[in-house]
Amino acid sequence: MSFSPGSRAAALTAGAVLSLTLAGCGGSDNKTVSSQPAAGAPTAQATTAASYDFGNGASTIATARNATVNIYKKPGDASPSITLRSPNPDGAPRVFLVMDHKAGWLHVFLPVQPNGSTGWIASREVSTAKTHYWVQVLQSAHRLKVYQGKKVLITTPAAIGKTDTPTPGGAYYLTELLQPPNPNGDYGPYAYGLSGQSTALTDFNGHDPIIGIHGTNQPNLLGTSVSHGCIRISNTMITRLAKMLPLGTPVQIAS
Repeated sequence: MSFSPGSRAAALTAGAVLSLTLAGCGGSDNKTVSSQPAAGAPTAQATTAASYDFGNGASTIATARNATVNIYKKPGDASPSITLRSPNPDGAPRVFLVMDHKAGWLHVFLPVQPNGSTGWIASREVSTAKTHYWVQVLQSAHRLKVYQGKKVLITTPAAIGKTDTPTPGGAYYLTELLQPPNPNGDYGPYAYGLSGQSTALTDFNGHDPIIGIHGTNQPNLLGTSVSHGCIRISNTMITRLAKMLPLGTPVQIAS
């Protein structure tokens, strides 16, 4: 698999109806929405955003080849520390953002707690692709920016987490793209899931409190701190991102 600028990754399972629960999603107190994968969606040790070199060269995205991916604490360990299934629980192909590599192994960010966890996977278990896109969320400015390398392509107002349910800073990546059934609802027409979770919530309606980037039916709240941790942008902008950003795209959430 390879991503050219503007291309989109392999489509998620067509027609599946899924439960999407992202911490702080939507423009109201509704916390769960029945969604389906977006057709043609772009396709453990704690670390920090500073550990990933955003914007300098192409990022490598690894996609699972098989139904499971074994994660190791160190290359060559006799047994994995965890095993992740593909597709993920929402039906998206299992992807990883690669930090580093050595012969036969990839050091990757993991979509598990604690945020910023990393591990090693055997390169034979995945296919790899490159992207120059990356996303930056500037919380103090309430802005989301999309870069291609060092070039800013998009800058747009964003709503972020409230004081008691803040959007956690750090280095993440896009893990899934879902399409809610009502494009004018709380989530807007698209919702990306990130590899990180809320640090203020232990669960969200019985699900992991995954952080997302999505649209909104309350554009008047953009530029404020109002969510349970998710990043909200306009429906026009999330639609633009859904046509641009492959799964695995790096995301930097900065102060």
